[in-house]
This record gives sequence, structure tokens and C-alpha cells, in this order.
Amino acid sequence: MTSPIEPLVVQRSPRGRRPSAAVYRRRRLGVFGGLVVFLALLGWSTTVLAVPLPSSSIAIVQEPVVRGELIAPAVPPFGVSAVVADDFGALGLAPTSNVVPIASMTKVITALMVLKVHPLEANEPGPTITFGQADIDQLDAIIAQDGKYSEVSVGDTTTERDALYALMLNSSNNIANSLAIWAYGSMDEFLAQTAAWLAEQGLNDTVVADASGLSPDSRSSSSDLIAIGRLALANPALAAIVGTRSIELPLFGKLVNGNTLIGTSGITGIKTGTTEEAGACLLYSATFTVVSESITLIGVTTGAALQSELQPALATYVASLEAGFREVVLADPAQPVATVTTLWNTTSNIVPKKSVSAVTWSDTPVSVEVRLGDIRGGGAGTTIGTMTFDTPRGVQVVDLVLENDLADPGPLWRFSHVAQLFG
Repeated sequence: MTSPIEPLVVQRSPRGRRPSAAVYRRRRLGVFGGLVVFLALLGWSTTVLAVPLPSSSIAIVQEPVVRGELIAPAVPPFGVSAVVADDFGALGLAPTSNVVPIASMTKVITALMVLKVHPLEANEPGPTITFGQADIDQLDAIIAQDGKYSEVSVGDTTTERDALYALMLNSSNNIANSLAIWAYGSMDEFLAQTAAWLAEQGLNDTVVADASGLSPDSRSSSSDLIAIGRLALANPALAAIVGTRSIELPLFGKLVNGNTLIGTSGITGIKTGTTEEAGACLLYSATFTVVSESITLIGVTTGAALQSELQPALATYVASLEAGFREVVLADPAQPVATVTTLWNTTSNIVPKKSVSAVTWSDTPVSVEVRLGDIRGGGAGTTIGTMTFDTPRGVQVVDLVLENDLADPGPLWRFSHVAQLFG
């Protein structure tokens, strides 16, 4: 008899048993926890690698001022001198407000006043002047005073420009008076208008008592005279006239400038003056080139004994002043301005990006201002600041750059110096 077939019972392996919900929760928590830790570590590492590096220490090398070499100009041993160079100020001997007689330097003011109402272009002859009996009377009065003059007769004619040549080169006193009356109608009106003009110009130390300067009451200071000289040079027609050494004219013949220095030592003008009260005087200008810069100076000496000793001494003086101008290197890429050292012991010089120079006189200082940013690294040539120089002819600015790389120190240094990074 066949045995009955027993049902096949399949036993499930414990491994194949479906996990409980608690197990799933534990597993999920483990996975998420690990992910959170990983992301946290990743974020922290990224932050450490990306955080700005700490500021570096800087040591300034550049001096606060730049100076040239001191010179000792050959100041005339007589009289009272002062000299000023455009943009550079007083060259040792500063102008003063001491008022003294100015002799024929007064004629510079007379010429400016004539040109005020009858202006001339640089080479323009200007209107014709006809001399009459009043001019002959002026001539006779000047001869009686033993003053310098130019011979004229009734009916003679000349141009305004030629009359100004006689005024400035020959220092003709009669022409000074004739020009003043021609331009303003009378001497009183000329003097009144001149006083008003002097006040407008702020020339408060100056009094004009006559057109020629023969009067000791025509007075000024070295400060005002230098300003008057500057006004004369600013007028193209007058600047050309006072810079003329000699000229041949139809009415006046050959005129030779009383300023024998014209054309020597760069001297270009302006006017001599000599009276018993004023002594020998000279208001002068000179122009010369240093490197590629044109420099004009205006000076005055009053109260010397003789023009024959004053003028050679001034030639020597001006030459010594010129020698005192020189080009000074303000910034040089080969000359470090500062050094910078990082916390990871990398060092670089901070240097000017380019060379900068300026013309200075003697040891006059040029002030320097160095501005540096917060240096945290960078490649060679990275701009990290500026250097500013206040020169006689304006401000010059040059960029400051790193001479060497201040590269990132890398992950190892960052992870081992977390306190410095976040401190």
C-alpha cells in the first residue's frame, strides 16, 4: 500500500526574512548621519581652503622725503637780492616787503600801463606817435636833471613799439614821460590810473610818483618787483622788447640794452635802474632747461654801488642758481619701498612699478606718501598700493607692486594653522 505523500514544507532562511521597521530606521539614521558628517567635513575643508589668508606684516623702507644735494649760491656781496623761480618758490633769498626807491625799474610799470591802453601783438609796430612842443619841453627838463634821454624834435614820428624800445633799452626818461602823456592825456591821469592798477594787482608796496623813476618817491619792494617782472614777461610784446640786446631804429638810431647780461647765463631781461637814492638796481629774468624742463626765474637786486660790479656778480649768481637745479630720482623699481612677510614665511619687496623723477632745486624736500592695501598674497607684479610725490610742478603717483610671488601656502599649512586663519 502506498504511503500517503506528506506535504513539502519549505523552511525560510533567517537571512531572507524581511527586516523590521525598526531595523530600517536604524539603517537610515546611520546613512544620513554619515552623510551629514561627510558634508560637514567637506564644508569645513572647503572653508579652510577658501578663507582669506591673514594679513602680512609690512616694513617701510622708503624715507618720508626725497632731497637733492645742498648747494651754496654765489649771492652778490652787496645790495639786497631776492630771486624766485616759477613753481619752485624763493631760491634761498626770499622777497621781502621792505620798500625802497626803484629808479628806472619804474619804467616797467610805465610800459605795462601804456600797453594796457594800447596793446601790441608780439611783433606789431603799433600806432604812430608824433612828437610836439610838449615833448621837447619834457626833453629839456630831463637834460636839465642830467637824466638819460633820446633826442626828438617837433614833428618827429615813431611807432609805439620803437618808443618802448627807447624806454626799456636806452632808459630814456623823456620818452617815459611822453609815452605816459600820449597814453593817458596827462601825467596826473597817468599817475591816478597807475595807482588804481597797482591796487587791482595787489601791489600794495609800490608807489609810482613819476613815469621815469627819477623821483625817489617811486618805490617798491622786492616782492612787488618780482611780481611786476612776472607781468612784464607775460606780455609777449614787452617780453620781446626787454629781451633785446641792441636794435637799430629809424628815429633813435642804435639802442643798446643797459642790461649787458642779456643773452648770457640764460638772462632774458628785464630792466636796470640807477639813481643816487636807489643805487644800482636790476630786475632780471633768466630761462634755462634742466633735463627737458624749462625753468624761468625772476630776481631783483637793489642798492648796489655800480652797474659795472652788479651785473657781473649777478651773472655768476644766476649760473650758480642754475647749477642747483637737478633731476632727482623719486622712485626706482630697483629700490624697494617696503618689504612684506607672510605668516607662512614668504617675503617679497614692494617696489615702484616704474621709474619716476622730478627736477628740484638744491636740497628742497619732496614729500612722499606711501599707501598700501591689506596684503594677503598675490603674484609678482600685483598692484598693492601707491606712492605719491608732491613735486614743485605737481603731484606724481606711481603704483607699488609685489616684486616676488606671495603664493597661497597650500592645504597643509591651512589645516595646520586654522587658528591663524580664523583668529
